[in-house]
Amino acid sequence: MERLVEKWSPLAMFFVAFFVLIYFADPIATSFATGDLKSEGLYSAIFGWSAIQTGFSFGVYGFVAGRNTKFIQAIENTVAIRIFIKYIKKANYSGFMLTFSSIPLIVINPELNQPNTKSYIFVALWFSLFVWSFLAFLRIAYNFGKIVGIRDKPFLGA
Repeated sequence: MERLVEKWSPLAMFFVAFFVLIYFADPIATSFATGDLKSEGLYSAIFGWSAIQTGFSFGVYGFVAGRNTKFIQAIENTVAIRIFIKYIKKANYSGFMLTFSSIPLIVINPELNQPNTKSYIFVALWFSLFVWSFLAFLRIAYNFGKIVGIRDKPFLGA
């Protein structure tokens, strides 16, 4: 059960986030209309985060793929490491999609003061992608912490 939660929770939270943003569209749009929330700050903040996140994900992949320690060699052909590599790839893909989809939002800066318009729904999908990407990143960061926390035993000779 734990593996199922770990595997599917980022994607499940994508759908939860989208549902919440659509369900509460009226009060959210009102907050943007009154100036309580500002979309341009949101677009640039998530763009910056996604760029950093994608770089970290690539770094984790490089560390695991290029590491030549006894521990990494021992786990390189296991189901666990194959799953972990899939998680890294998903975090990279979602981070790339988020980074590149953020650029037009920064440039165009669509208004979010009307609920359930095309721009509101697109931004809701984009923000849901952020939720998925962020949780996919947290999943690999957590698992990476476990991997690097294991120390190789020093060889003291025969």
